[in-house]
Amino acid sequence: MDPRKRRSRDRLYAAALALAADQPISSLTVTQLADAAGVHRSTFYEHADSPAGLVEAALTAELDVLRSDLMKDGADAATAVATVTEGVLHHILRHIDIYRRELADGGGALHAMLSRHFRGTTESLLGRGRIAIPVSVSGASAGSVADAAARFLADGTVGIIDGWLRHPSPRVDDFLRIYFALLPDWWPHRPEA
Repeated sequence: MDPRKRRSRDRLYAAALALAADQPISSLTVTQLADAAGVHRSTFYEHADSPAGLVEAALTAELDVLRSDLMKDGADAATAVATVTEGVLHHILRHIDIYRRELADGGGALHAMLSRHFRGTTESLLGRGRIAIPVSVSGASAGSVADAAARFLADGTVGIIDGWLRHPSPRVDDFLRIYFALLPDWWPHRPEA
């Protein structure tokens, strides 16, 4: 991406996150976002097709950095997964107003985005051979079981995040203590010491 286009994208991302912290994503307009970023409406459409798409892209860009770090990290899978999960929680806390409003018991705009992120991480780890799902189910292929496991972990994780965000002052350590206790034994994780 050329530097000028990257600057426009970065200004749009910053504007999207700032505005979405104060109002529902569904109420954002292209004009409002373009004005806040100091770009033309046509520039907006070079980066997203809707205000919701721009907010999701801005949040996903941050999450993708965490995933990228996981993929190049030489740590064992349990340490890598725990470290990235903690990073995602800190990301959520930085954008707590957005996530609290937009997760909304699985019906919010960001539930599916976060679920896709966690599922994609699991699929990447499986694809690179960093983890395996040692569960066999009679009559089901290993691929079907792996897909079900990735979806189970992703949606379960997002559900726990939604509940965690309902606390007045959510703490990462509180989340991790519960999360690690609930994870299945076959999933790589660092149990609480």
